[in-house]
Amino acid sequence: MLEAKNVSKKFGDNIVIPSLNFKVEDIVGKSEIISILGPSGCGKSTVLKLIAGLIKPSSGQLFVCGNEITGPGMDRGMIFQKYSSFPFLNVIENISYPLITVKKIKKNQAFEEAKYWVDKMCLNGAEYKYPHQLSGGMQQRVAIARTLCMNARIILMDEPFGALDRKIRWEMQDLIAEILFFKPIQEVTILLVTHDISEAVYLGDRIWIINKGQLVYKEFLDRPKEMARISQGKKDFQEIVAYFNEKIDNLDIN
Repeated sequence: MLEAKNVSKKFGDNIVIPSLNFKVEDIVGKSEIISILGPSGCGKSTVLKLIAGLIKPSSGQLFVCGNEITGPGMDRGMIFQKYSSFPFLNVIENISYPLITVKKIKKNQAFEEAKYWVDKMCLNGAEYKYPHQLSGGMQQRVAIARTLCMNARIILMDEPFGALDRKIRWEMQDLIAEILFFKPIQEVTILLVTHDISEAVYLGDRIWIINKGQLVYKEFLDRPKEMARISQGKKDFQEIVAYFNEKIDNLDIN
C-alpha cells in the first residue's frame, strides 16, 4: 500500500536521507498508526514530506497502492504542528475547502459533509468561528477533520500535538484513538512523527525509529488498544516506554 524504494534526499550538499526502503501492507478492515521516533534532525519530517509529495526525492521512488508519488494527492493528507487553517474561513468553510476546490463538490453538499465531521470531532458550537477564536486543540481538530473528510487513505502527522499543553494533548490523543479504533469511521493509516515516546506507545500499532535518514528499527506493539490509556501509569507500559527510550539513547547520532 505504501512503499519506498531506495529513496534519497539531498538539500545542496547535505544528504538528509541516504537510502530509505520500507513497505507497509494494507491491513483490510483495520486502521493503524505507525509512530515514528528518532533524534532531532534525523530526517523524520523529511520522510513525511516525501510521502506527502511536498518535496521530490533526489533518487528512488515512493508508491501508494502501486502508483508512484509525483506530488500531493487526495489519497494523502498532512497535519503539521503549526496550525494550518485558513484565517479568513470559518470552521465549516475550512473543513469543506478541499471538497469544494479539489473534489468540485457543490458548496451545500460539502457543508453537509463538513457538519458530519464537526460532530465527530466535537466541534459543535464552533462551526462558524474563525481560527483566531479557537484554542490550539480546536484548531488541530479542524485540521484533522479537513483531512478525514477528504477520505485520505494515509494521514501524515508531524508533531501535531507538540504545541498543546499536557491536558489538551491527552484529549487529542484520546480523540484519535476513539475515531480510529473504538468507533472506527473509515480505514486509514497514520504515520505519526513525535518526540513523546509515551504518545508513540499509546497510539502506535508499530514503532519505527529513524536515525541519520535511515529506518534503523521496526517493531509491532501487540496489546489491546483499549487498554493502552488505562495502563499508561502501570509498570508494563512504563517498561515499554523505557525500552524505546533506551533504543534512542543508544543511537549513534554523530
